[in-house]
Amino acid sequence: MLIQFSCRNFKSIKNEATLSLLAGADKEHPENIVDFRDERILSHAAIYGANASGKSNVIQALATAINIVRKSNSLQISEEIPDLVPFLLDDESRLKPTTFDFIFTYNNVKYSYGFSADWHQVYEEYLYAYRSNRASKIFERTETDHFSFTKANAKAFGEYAEKTTPNKLFLATATAWNCEQTRDAYLWFVEKIETLTDLAKLESYAFSKFENNNDENLKAFMIRLLKNADVNISDYLVKMQDVPDEAMQKNAVFALLNQIGGPGQLKKVRISTAHHVKTPEGEKQYALPLQAESLGTQRLFFYGPLLKETFEQGKTLIIDEIDRNLHPLLVESIVDLFRGKGGAGSGAQLIFTTQDVSLLSLKHFRRDQIYFTEKDNQTGMTELYSLDEFSPRKAENIRKGYLQGRYGAIPMINLGGLLS
Repeated sequence: MLIQFSCRNFKSIKNEATLSLLAGADKEHPENIVDFRDERILSHAAIYGANASGKSNVIQALATAINIVRKSNSLQISEEIPDLVPFLLDDESRLKPTTFDFIFTYNNVKYSYGFSADWHQVYEEYLYAYRSNRASKIFERTETDHFSFTKANAKAFGEYAEKTTPNKLFLATATAWNCEQTRDAYLWFVEKIETLTDLAKLESYAFSKFENNNDENLKAFMIRLLKNADVNISDYLVKMQDVPDEAMQKNAVFALLNQIGGPGQLKKVRISTAHHVKTPEGEKQYALPLQAESLGTQRLFFYGPLLKETFEQGKTLIIDEIDRNLHPLLVESIVDLFRGKGGAGSGAQLIFTTQDVSLLSLKHFRRDQIYFTEKDNQTGMTELYSLDEFSPRKAENIRKGYLQGRYGAIPMINLGGLLS
């Protein structure tokens, strides 16, 4: 599970921004907490803020760091480290590296890992493991190629260091060479955390899962999800259609839709939904192509496989704009899945950005589960902070206070004279 994420000098985030999933001392909503040793970890958290305040940049920072870890070992020596964009609105920051720091758990061990890099090279990197309450150093890296290890690991780790080029992470290189001490920390980035920043990625993932049309567990989960959402879908059917290479070459648009596989193996996924309707002749079932469903229904449909895997594998799921095309009650029902034994009990976590203020209530969240982003229009800098910093009363109307600007993070709108 993710305990804490911090970043510095990434897009609009100039100074360090920290998202903490470590629960505070209050006893509200115990169903939203997972116990890990003597610590309590939140099962979900929401980030609110005005348009262009930096909400998405927090999610993109997470996605960028995770992607760099995953792809580091595949970089050629001359390749740039992808997607690292520093704060560009001052002369000093634009020349400095970006820094990411994570605290997380995997296989009942807590880890602390971070790195600092720009497009060209990694400057600093470290990994610590907490197999007890004390941190044990696995490695430290400074000035790109200066490494520090324990005496027991010095020989083997020294060989891994020699194989680590300036543009690669030692964590990825050592793991690629079967280093047991770094393996679990690396696998957490690969297997236990997923970021969703665009609908195309969600669709691609869902279609890859629907390809296995014999997965009855997935179908049962999907039918329950759709039924609970009250969208009048009683069943669905998946068909696979082979796509000839010449068709793909002739019709680029067709080639990009709902596809799985590469040249010579390309398949198109066709999904139809079943609706039971009452007619003068009695109840009948009709099939509709998924594309004929509302955007909200399609989005819920695509969420299904990802939600199922998140709960089954105890993943941390991070979604930007979870409320896009979804009714507020439907968003609430998805968030509710992460409470109690069903969600928190499995180790699954949800972190999301939203502008849906209907959720903004201490009836749903603890104070430390609600975050805000606010951008200073004078400097262009994003600040990330928690509702807990305001210490609101338990009975306080958080939604009303937010819309009144009591916690910041709302747009200052002035359209007077626009049409004069």
